[in-house]
Amino acid sequence: MNEQTILRVVAWVVLYFVGSLVAELLFEFTGAVNGEKDLKPVAVIWFIVLGLAGGFATGGIIPNRMLPPGPFRGVSVLILPVALSGYMAIVGWARAASRSHLASWYGGAAVGFGLAVGRLLGLAFVAEVRAL
Repeated sequence: MNEQTILRVVAWVVLYFVGSLVAELLFEFTGAVNGEKDLKPVAVIWFIVLGLAGGFATGGIIPNRMLPPGPFRGVSVLILPVALSGYMAIVGWARAASRSHLASWYGGAAVGFGLAVGRLLGLAFVAEVRAL
């Protein structure tokens, strides 16, 4: 094996362990927030941050529009939170015994808002990078 191959393997191993650690911390914090019913504002902010990260990542990974542009720009910032809040409210209602902050209308709306804004920011970032 040459030096470049060894560096690639080491980089993938480091990336795997760092990614696993970050994912574990995200799951741990989300579990702690969902365990306390009094932490509703913290949960909303946390889900917006997670949605922003996820939306930005999808905007960077898939930088093309999925649907043709409509007459209004940014309408996804309204539609996605409303759709996700309705869906998550139904999920929370169906699991009434083990309901979490995410399985509620406000959890779904927070994630949906974060996803929509994050995707728009990711698409704007990709367009800016392509312009360079």
